[in-house]
Amino acid sequence: MQCPVCGAEAEDLSSGEFDGLIVGCKRCGHFAVSDAALNDFLRLDFDQRVATLDRARKAAEPGSPPLVTVAALD
Repeated sequence: MQCPVCGAEAEDLSSGEFDGLIVGCKRCGHFAVSDAALNDFLRLDFDQRVATLDRARKAAEPGSPPLVTVAALD
């Protein structure tokens, strides 16, 4: 798969336990995007996706992957 942030080759680490996409990217790292936020996240331009992921990183609990949610898109 392609990373939804940078477009580089990435791993789909999703499981049935999470309602969304879990990504492993060499450039962007590991992060998750909730199913509710995925379509809107993909419509953002590159700079907006990077900024949204950065906000999600800052909001993430230590040791937890960043999670892009609908709230992170605002």
